[in-house]
Amino acid sequence: MIKTQGHPLRLGGSAYSTGKHLWKLPITTDLNGGDIDLYNHVVVGSQAGPTLTLTSTLHGVEWLSIEMLKRVVERIEPALLTGAVIAIPVANPSALGALRRSTPDDSDNADLNRTFPGRHTWISEQLAQAIVREVLPHTSALIDFHLGIWGSSFGYVAYGIDFPDRRTNELSKRMALAFGVPILQAAKFIENFPGPRSLAGYAGAQLGIPSCIGELGGAGFGHVTEEEWIETCVAGIFNVLREFGMYAGPPAARPARYLSFEGAHRVNPSKGGLLYPVNRDERFGREVVEGELLATVVSPYTFEVMEELRAPCDGYLSYFARWYPVRPGDWAFGVIPKDGPGTRWVDADGD
Repeated sequence: MIKTQGHPLRLGGSAYSTGKHLWKLPITTDLNGGDIDLYNHVVVGSQAGPTLTLTSTLHGVEWLSIEMLKRVVERIEPALLTGAVIAIPVANPSALGALRRSTPDDSDNADLNRTFPGRHTWISEQLAQAIVREVLPHTSALIDFHLGIWGSSFGYVAYGIDFPDRRTNELSKRMALAFGVPILQAAKFIENFPGPRSLAGYAGAQLGIPSCIGELGGAGFGHVTEEEWIETCVAGIFNVLREFGMYAGPPAARPARYLSFEGAHRVNPSKGGLLYPVNRDERFGREVVEGELLATVVSPYTFEVMEELRAPCDGYLSYFARWYPVRPGDWAFGVIPKDGPGTRWVDADGD
């Protein structure tokens, strides 16, 4: 079982009793004189229990998950909650304000999700330090959300398998399974990606906090599709709460089987231009064959095809993009290799 926190919940020198609260955590003052603050939504249940922390927008262009956390905070009933939920909708306000992936300050460590626990005084470092100092000591489990930038999407939940403590790995997998998405990445958070200085990597490796990353969704795909992704993630959060006995009612039924994988090939452009997908209505998990044309990159100036993006192997789509302008390296497609180590279909009942 994940660790239990006190009741009322004490954060930043204040006690938070049953109900919904807004905890404003001052960080620093920017050159323009504006304050940089971390806004934390704190929902405290009717009795002591674990605390689930939800984080969003460590990268400023991945803002759609703000809506997911907003709906959870609005819908959750403190009377039905055991323990607490801390939701940080905007973990990097400077990056969101500039609509950029990283903090726009020309620092050595502009990417907040490669900065934990924070060592210096750049903006990203101070944000990381505040989360580590003020939030993580009260965190029993963590879900960090990272979605596609506008025009691209991701379609899975990742959980750490290389944390030093075996139980942390087991609880991380339990969270991911409970989320209810039928594609799961068993990822080496420390050894590979996102690395030991990511939020989930640091929390799991250094603090023993079970951690997973919600990577389902993206903006620019139309209201119906985006609503489906948002509501799937909202339901996933409530599923995790119920899995750990934190919210009244049984978890929703899980998919009968799920695709488990360890790594995927990035099929992203090496040239800038307009990305033209072959299939406008893609879906996560669709089978592709080696050599299959997924998209072309067309020059917006000469209209010539500059590059073809093809599946590097037989496999399944883990992410895809719509028609949109791309720079070299921007997100397009992810292909899970069918014969890759760790790629397998798993019956949920037999896991």
